[in-house]
Amino acid sequence: MRIRRLDLVRYGRFTDTALDLPVQTVDMQVDMHIVIGPNEAGKSTVRSALGDLLFGIPARSEFNFLH
Repeated sequence: MRIRRLDLVRYGRFTDTALDLPVQTVDMQVDMHIVIGPNEAGKSTVRSALGDLLFGIPARSEFNFLH
């Protein structure tokens, strides 16, 4: 499975945010993406969003503080 785009409509501190993950470059397939950013940029929140997308959001989510 390849995820091409992750839409964080209302998740954690993100509202109407999209993370595009390109699937292929000019001459080869991309098999891995590395997300980098400064501290408190939301990298762990995006990782948790992917886990919740794949395995379901628990009843008491720690990312429901804003919405």
